[in-house]
Amino acid sequence: MIITLTTDFGRADPFVGIMKGVILGIAPNAQLVDITHDIRAYDVLEPAFIIDSAYRYFPDATVHVVVVDPGVGSARRPIAARANGHIFVAPDNGVLSCVLQSDPTASAPSVHWINNRSLFLNSISQTFHGRDIFAPIAAHLARGTPIESVGPRIVDFVKKALPTPRPQGDRLVGTVLRVDKFGNIVTNLRRNHLSRGFSIRLRGLSITRLCSSFSEAEPGEFFAIEGSTGYIELALNQGSAADRLNVAIGSEIELETPFVNQ
Repeated sequence: MIITLTTDFGRADPFVGIMKGVILGIAPNAQLVDITHDIRAYDVLEPAFIIDSAYRYFPDATVHVVVVDPGVGSARRPIAARANGHIFVAPDNGVLSCVLQSDPTASAPSVHWINNRSLFLNSISQTFHGRDIFAPIAAHLARGTPIESVGPRIVDFVKKALPTPRPQGDRLVGTVLRVDKFGNIVTNLRRNHLSRGFSIRLRGLSITRLCSSFSEAEPGEFFAIEGSTGYIELALNQGSAADRLNVAIGSEIELETPFVNQ
């Protein structure tokens, strides 16, 4: 049984280790895999993008725990979902939106409100549901507890969408979805948005070269590349494009091209 963990907890505090301890106490044979714990704090769209990019490379029946939970302790619900042969456990704040939208059965996804307290830890903190609710639920599901046992099926779960490029005059306005460890800027543009003669404008810089690999660009050169997630990335060979251009998640970019395929 495999359980993955994605959080905004970082590594300086013991939170991730505590969650693993809870899981192993219930499912001692579980194989725990960290996807990332460096999500930008409180941002639910970045982990929505990341978990949708990552989960499909794990075996069917993997349980994925996503804890980016700015509403912990509030009325927001914990949920468990079954999609594309995998199981997901997360707060109901939109963090599973991309996964559920990519499921062929997305018109009626299997999403359950987790309210079976017999599957929680005995004492529930108002600040650490990752330990007290999400970790034990994931462990029970990995051991074979039916998802229907965690609570009732719901249809009014929170849905959020990644921003899509929008036409503005003779150009498309795109958005930075995330910045990776190397400073590469992941945009919401796709390869089909680009055509010969394209120009991507950002912070006064115009990027007009599309490379098929990082090594194709010269050191210090800005360029565009189709990343492993299928989105266009803006990069600086052997440098951080995000730092050089002072770009963050949510920054806008402009695409000018003679023939824009929307």
